[in-house]
Amino acid sequence: MTILNYNVAAQRAATTMTRNDKVMNTAMSRLSTGVKLNQSEDGSATIGVYKGLQVQAATTRVAIDNINNGISYLRTVDDAGAAIENLLIRMKEIATEAATGTLEQDQIDSLDVEFGMLGDQWDRIVSETKWNGKAVMEGADVAIGMGQGTGPTLKVDDWRSTANDVVAADANKQIATGALLAQDGTPGATKAFNFTGDNMDIDAASDAVTFMAQINNALIGIGNLRAELGAQINGLKASADSLVDLADRYESNASAIGDADYASETAKLATAQIVSQAATAMLAQANAQKGTVLSLLQ
Repeated sequence: MTILNYNVAAQRAATTMTRNDKVMNTAMSRLSTGVKLNQSEDGSATIGVYKGLQVQAATTRVAIDNINNGISYLRTVDDAGAAIENLLIRMKEIATEAATGTLEQDQIDSLDVEFGMLGDQWDRIVSETKWNGKAVMEGADVAIGMGQGTGPTLKVDDWRSTANDVVAADANKQIATGALLAQDGTPGATKAFNFTGDNMDIDAASDAVTFMAQINNALIGIGNLRAELGAQINGLKASADSLVDLADRYESNASAIGDADYASETAKLATAQIVSQAATAMLAQANAQKGTVLSLLQ
């Protein structure tokens, strides 16, 4: 039948071209982005899962960064604590030397000056040791954000030379001095230090002996604090390692759901390009076919 009002072949060729263009556009979009689910209609049943896994992976990576910052925070405290520990070792050496009766008074006075300066350095280390502008050695705990659930809390003890059990804000918090009582101006083996006050001298053998006992308590206290810091650091490192594996799994699962398969997409694109060329040629042929009807009117 020879008709003009409806060109079935041309319409079918045009419809094929339209559908094929959609296939080509989808394939090119996936190949250019590397992602299979660029729009919600690309996978209405799976895009929610895909985006959820991406969020979990990103949140876990931030949690890992937070934990690493926490480790750095505690290492800052530990390094400063090691410096204080070295000061105390030298102070005990000085007190031991001052306690002997073989020294002249001017020699003891020289030792007393160094003893006081080392004590001042202890206070300076505590006040000036900071992480991101935050004082880290005055007994303030730090919570670590994990994005979901309750994260770990960094337990930071009180490293101040004046710290003692009487004024401790938290009964569960350890103190660097190991002291039971505040310094009240009189020597005492169980008392804290106060290097800005009076009666912190070792110019008498009896005072030097008392300070040796105080320093022993402080060295024991600092040893306990550093051991606790090491335990916390190791625990955080284990948590970070676990979260790295978890983030890898989230990212792997998200990739399996949402990333483009280049082998498959390039094959689809090549097929669509061939079909597009063939459909264009057939549309031209279908349109030309109807032109032969004009020859019947001549």
